[in-house]
Amino acid sequence: MKPILFSSLACAVFSIAHADSFLVEAEQFSQKGGWMVDTQFIETMGSPYLIAHGMGKPVADATTSVSVPSDGNYQVWVRTIDWTKRLERNDSAGTFSVSVDGKDLGTVLGQGNTAWSWVRAGKVDLKKGPAELKLTDLTGFDGRVDAILFSNEDAFIPPEKCLLQDRSSWKMLGAPAPIEDAGTYDLVVVGGGYGGMGAAISAARLGAKVALIQNRMVLGGNGSSEVRVWAKGDTPPSEYALSDIVNEFQDDAKASPAPAEQFEDEKKETIVRAEKNITLFLGHHAYGLDMKNGAISAVNVLEVEKGKNKKISGVLFADCTGHGFIGQWSKADSTMEDKGRMGMSNMWMWENREKPVAFPPQKWMLSLTEKDFPHPRRGHAEWFWESGYDRHPIEELEITRDWNLISAYSAFSAMKNYGAHSARDPQQHANAEMSWLAYVGGTRETQQLLGDVILDGKNIEKDKTIFPDGCVLTTWSIDLHIPEKKYIQGNPEHPYISKAIHRHAIDKRIGYPIPYRCFYSRNVPNLFMAGRNISVDRDALGTIRVMNTIGMMGVCVGRSAALCRVHSCLPRDIYSKHLDQAKHLWKLPGKQRFGSLKELEKALPAQ
Repeated sequence: MKPILFSSLACAVFSIAHADSFLVEAEQFSQKGGWMVDTQFIETMGSPYLIAHGMGKPVADATTSVSVPSDGNYQVWVRTIDWTKRLERNDSAGTFSVSVDGKDLGTVLGQGNTAWSWVRAGKVDLKKGPAELKLTDLTGFDGRVDAILFSNEDAFIPPEKCLLQDRSSWKMLGAPAPIEDAGTYDLVVVGGGYGGMGAAISAARLGAKVALIQNRMVLGGNGSSEVRVWAKGDTPPSEYALSDIVNEFQDDAKASPAPAEQFEDEKKETIVRAEKNITLFLGHHAYGLDMKNGAISAVNVLEVEKGKNKKISGVLFADCTGHGFIGQWSKADSTMEDKGRMGMSNMWMWENREKPVAFPPQKWMLSLTEKDFPHPRRGHAEWFWESGYDRHPIEELEITRDWNLISAYSAFSAMKNYGAHSARDPQQHANAEMSWLAYVGGTRETQQLLGDVILDGKNIEKDKTIFPDGCVLTTWSIDLHIPEKKYIQGNPEHPYISKAIHRHAIDKRIGYPIPYRCFYSRNVPNLFMAGRNISVDRDALGTIRVMNTIGMMGVCVGRSAALCRVHSCLPRDIYSKHLDQAKHLWKLPGKQRFGSLKELEKALPAQ
């Protein structure tokens, strides 16, 4: 696997001071209108950005006030991309314009450039002092803006290297400020999905001081209103009470997808904030690490909408990112499938209105017929709207998401405009309106971080291996996704509909216990993991990757981390030296609390 590394090299030409140049990061606009912040692809394109996700209706303008350092004639540069041309489509879907103090710069942006790059938007005369900057969406089809750069130097050329660490070397107004110390914690959890929430809450209730970092403004990961995957994985009777905490914050969604309120984002946040030992860093994106003697000492994060860089130090760390980024950056042993991975889903929903609603076909859409996709009869398109099987799950992740957007828009257009699925009634969907399309994707498979045990399908399916540290019960079948041949034949381009291959190797009434040794890195001594990135092979991934199971992993990790702090030991030592005490903690009811780690230590049984 080719690693994704953040360049620590400053742009030599750009490191000199540009006193009259200034940068405006789009995600920091004070009034975002209908534009949304996207943090999914920072590792490859360099930054959070704004996306005009209007599902075919132009979104409200984004505006902000900027401070012009001096009078001058300023060249305006915009970092953007033509996302449909990158996918070799016939036209540009997401176009927009920029205006300053009410004057349109006269350039239609978001067309032509097939990679993220700086585009000249125009020139404008500005006076020293405040000026209003405005983004106007022209299509509603996912135009995107990373940053806007003003310079009154004729020879000025923006830098090509634009990763977060590169931007810290830019000597101009608006560039990232020096890093701030955000404290030291017993456990730093990166990722606010089910695994991250389980780890943070369980450790905090045992007296550990916890930082929980989430790069979006809602918790829940795939089980949030942004992605809308309902929580699966049963919780049969067990000697360990690992499901108690998960039951507190899990949603009660009736379908996948379902309306936003069924995913109960507010409830999840309320439960986390109620824990006095948790410091919640919502809207903070982890982008790099500090290492000392082969162990992680700190996570560097960006407060996305304020542009502040922070350092969050810790003794123990938990990679709950799903993608395995913390393990990757710390050089943890890992493995990744070369091709044929399970993909990413972007589900969507539609509703019938009282009157006809237009959704004109676009040149960049796929030419689909009723035979090219399964009709979303219940008003929603489900998990099987999936692609990215042979694309790199990090380097090409934005392309995978964008292919899903094109597929969804094209299918809905076919329903609306070509009488798809009803030759007798071409107007069957005249009143249908796309009410939601996830712009945040739900990924199933990236890389696995390797622990002292690599659980494999043979352990589960044939040998029924019982490990002495078996703890979290997985109950889902071995469920692996492949492209659905029926729709590949109808569509010669990249497949976008999947088929699930289930091997029912597990009795869900009993479950199969995953060993604790899958939950920590075998070579980065202070790194835990909870999520689909744990130490399993591909077959085992097919069963452990559902959210309730992942939440229980988090609870196991959080309680084990608290025990590590009591003994000033590392995750591996829990298995080799303190397993009986760990099992005692795994049995505690979810509501059990200790005022401090000292109090926890006094309550532990003798070894």
